[in-house]
Amino acid sequence: MGYCCKGICEDFKGKKVPNGSRYEIGQKRCSMCSMFLAIESLRCPCCGAILRTKSRTKKGSNNQNRW
Repeated sequence: MGYCCKGICEDFKGKKVPNGSRYEIGQKRCSMCSMFLAIESLRCPCCGAILRTKSRTKKGSNNQNRW
């Protein structure tokens, strides 16, 4: 069974954060719905996918050799 957005996530949409990371204030991102959510759960209430709690890019990392 695949994941699909049903539009329920609009009720939990997180507010924009000026000059900061949404992850730092506790928002989580659903990759399927392409939206930041302000909820405590680890799963999206809309599609059931596992939410991302960390950024995919590591800002401030000194790792110069990525390849």
